[in-house]
Amino acid sequence: MKVKSNINKDRNHVYPPGPREIFPYSLAFKFISNPLPILKEIFESYGDISHFKFGPKLHVYLINDPYLIENILVKHNQYFVKSPGLKLAKRVIGNGLITNEGESHSKQRRRVQQAFTKDKITIYGNIITEHCIEYTDTNWRDGTIVDIHKEMTKLTLSIISKLLFGNNAITLNEIDKISDQITLIIEYINKLRLPFLRFIERLPIPLTLEYKDALKQLDNIIYSKIDLQRQKSPVKENKKIGRSKANDTQLSEHNNFQKYQNELDILSVLIDSTDKRMTDHNEQLLSDKDEEQTKEISKMTDKQIRDEVMTIFLAGHETTANALTWTLYLLSCHPKIESKILAEIDAIPKEKEDDKNNRKIITVKDLSRLKFTEKVLMESMRLYPPSWAIGRQTIQNYNLNEKYSVPSGSVIIMSQYLMHHDVRYFSDPEKFDPERWSLKFRASMPRFSYFPFGGGPRSCIGEPLAWIEGIIVLANIINNWKITLEEKDIANIKLHPLVTLRPKNGIKMKILKRFND
Repeated sequence: MKVKSNINKDRNHVYPPGPREIFPYSLAFKFISNPLPILKEIFESYGDISHFKFGPKLHVYLINDPYLIENILVKHNQYFVKSPGLKLAKRVIGNGLITNEGESHSKQRRRVQQAFTKDKITIYGNIITEHCIEYTDTNWRDGTIVDIHKEMTKLTLSIISKLLFGNNAITLNEIDKISDQITLIIEYINKLRLPFLRFIERLPIPLTLEYKDALKQLDNIIYSKIDLQRQKSPVKENKKIGRSKANDTQLSEHNNFQKYQNELDILSVLIDSTDKRMTDHNEQLLSDKDEEQTKEISKMTDKQIRDEVMTIFLAGHETTANALTWTLYLLSCHPKIESKILAEIDAIPKEKEDDKNNRKIITVKDLSRLKFTEKVLMESMRLYPPSWAIGRQTIQNYNLNEKYSVPSGSVIIMSQYLMHHDVRYFSDPEKFDPERWSLKFRASMPRFSYFPFGGGPRSCIGEPLAWIEGIIVLANIINNWKITLEEKDIANIKLHPLVTLRPKNGIKMKILKRFND
């Protein structure tokens, strides 16, 4: 969507207070280099609504009021499109749900939603448990020192690969290379956010060539998976579960998910999905009238499937890997909190068939008993939100409040990191305190004082799955492994806010078994 700008047409326009650039793009360069200190300084100096410029033309508003954020993301979302930064992401993920806009986004969301129904997510949860145990048993050795961020990245990459591609999942031997390719792509796109660096795309320099090669290899992998799925026989396709309400109802009634795990994958659902309007249960049409209104029931092309698979593949592992990394880091610094998780797990009744090593295995059915573990993950994502900021661009003039309006073409930044550390909503905000997340506290807080997955009609479609994955993986790792921070590396732990909030230099930790083989 082409956004027309009304900026500078009205010289009497009233802008909120904010910093001024001494030289063109000087503030933008500082922001790209290390955005969180810049945003924090602007907020502390100028308050909940501030204004500044990136270069001579781009006007930016920083909003730190949860009620205004709710207006922008939910109540008045029709006045906005995604930020220019996400338009750069289109070079990688194409026109997937994260970057798509308007009616096209609505149709595409209906298609993709069919892969994330409640019953399917339950099945995915069982796959997550199985793959987490398999990965750690195969790749972790007692007493070794690892970069826990790399390990969580490889683990979540292998999990999302299994969920996406089923029996055609990417092998563990390929995960290392793919992880490095993804990091290269993200860092390259981050550099392109500065307009005066975009010329490097046209130069055959090593950085650009490596980026293009990494993206080509990812594309080749995804298209090959699509081709493999397309080649499956109609008979086998008809055996896929998750195609109708009857199948999912039968699955629930018999509580027999295990035998279907090797048959269900997200890619097969996407290939068969349509743009039909779904019920709240996401399993059938709302009414015959709605079916008539959707005159053309269409499926996705290979390009559309590629874009959605790339979106799920990248977004579906990155945020969870970072959340788990920071949580394990925090727990290593707070052994008493770790002990409470272990006590919660110990209280779960053990089934005889849990594991050949006589270990307790945490599955989807245990989630209701892991309330403290959930609080730990919530608090970790408060301190270190994987998505540290959300951007929107106005498509027409927008009134923030009675005092300020935002001209069309302006960018609005809303930072989860700033909101999650705001003393007005979180007492002692720098303290790691999972106990703060009582039901009373949750009910009292403004909706957008805590929003790790965004909100509104553009909220993360995989949020329920992300919570399930985070809790299951965290509980199984903590139950089976003691993970301790290497004290000599504490000084090297720094924030690295790219698309998500990574640790800049990784985090070195020692892994120790809690059980004997």
